[in-house]
Order: sequence, then structure tokens, then C-alpha cells
Amino acid sequence: MTDLILGIGEVGSTLRELLSERGFSCIGIDIKKSREKNLETLNKNPKFLHVCLPGELDKFAETVLEQIKKNQNLKAVIIHSTIKPGTTKSIQDKIEIPVFYSPVRGIHKRFLEDVKRYTKFVACDLEIDKNIKSEIENRFKKVQWMTNTKTAEFAKILVDTTYYGWLINYAQITKMICEKEGIDFDEMWEFSDEIHEYLGNRPKMFPGIIGGHCVIPNLNLIDYEEFDEIRKINELYKKFKEGKY
Repeated sequence: MTDLILGIGEVGSTLRELLSERGFSCIGIDIKKSREKNLETLNKNPKFLHVCLPGELDKFAETVLEQIKKNQNLKAVIIHSTIKPGTTKSIQDKIEIPVFYSPVRGIHKRFLEDVKRYTKFVACDLEIDKNIKSEIENRFKKVQWMTNTKTAEFAKILVDTTYYGWLINYAQITKMICEKEGIDFDEMWEFSDEIHEYLGNRPKMFPGIIGGHCVIPNLNLIDYEEFDEIRKINELYKKFKEGKY
């Protein structure tokens, strides 16, 4: 067994399927006894630990460090979770083996397909041994290396989920204006179709309520009040849909 996956939720189970397809022997464990093997019962001497725990988990870093101590033959740790920036470095500062950060990207209903499609961005705050680098690249179809883990941590939050939320906010605002002014939302947005086709900078988003466990929860991982507007506009749109605004 070469790879151990810590956390068998949607990310962890998808990663296990991907690695298995690529010929790597791996096993999943979880802090929930109902999923796979419990943390306390495993001793398989893996070489790579993939962390797929929820980033908002209490004592995230402590849980990862505890699992590292139980597996003394690890070559490297790869964190795939969306986490508070600085978390990877805080773990790295406590151990000698390299800790990589490599956030996942994709839509939940086609997660495996998207993980295969997108380049896997990977970062480490230590100088990377060429053999370990090669082993990581063998696990994923396309890999792009980033200069440090904090850049990768912020990239996942700022230019993936938060940016997506901001775009939905604009659709929510324009939908509310259209309703108040008695005009057709879809017809109005046709005005941008050719511009978007040519420039690629006028995306039309569906004006739904932002839910799920990505966009809004991930805002709690960064301490920037500027993004409170995403929550406020989303709550305003909820009231609008309920006829309370």
C-alpha cells in the first residue's frame, strides 16, 4: 500500500478512485466510524498521506499531525482540503517531511471527471526532492507547481469559490432590478452574449441562492470583511425570493 487517504467524504472518495485508476494502491480512513476504517485501527506503512478532511474541522492541523506520527515511513503529506491560509505552513513547521498543498477543483455532480480534467496545482514551502516531485506528478495527469503554499491556499478561496460567489451576486442584483422594473432578465442579458463570446469577460450567471458547503463556508477561512457583501447580497436575495423585500 502506497497511499493513505485521510477523510473519505466527497473529495477523499473521488481521490481514491482517481489514484486507483492510475494504478496506485491506496486505502481510506475517516474520523467517522461509519466510514471505512477508523483512525485508531490502521497500520499499513503508507508512503504518501492525502488529507481530505473538511477545512473547517476543529483541530484540523492537530488531527493531521497525529496521523503523521502514526505513520513513520511517510515520504510526504498532500493536503487537498480547502483550508485557512497559513495552515499548511503551520503543519510544515512541526515536521521534517514535506507538506504539499494541492486544492481540488470541480463541480460535485461530476467531481471525478473534473478532477481528471483540471490541472492539479501543487505547492510546498520546502525545496522539493526530485524523486518525490516525480512521484506526485505520476499521480495526476497534469501538474503545475506554485511557489508557496499560501499562494495556493488563497488561490482556492479567492479565485475559485469566492469569485464564483461574487459573479452569482451580480446575477442576483440584476435579477432583482429586472423584477422591479418589469423587464425580462434573459432578454436583457442577450445584450452581452456577443461581447462575452469575443472578450470572454461578460459571463451570465444563474441568479440562484448561494447554498452548499463551498462558497459561503469558505469565506469563514479568510479574515477580510470586504467579502461580507457576498453574504449580505445573498441574504437580501433570499428575502426577495420569499417576497419579503
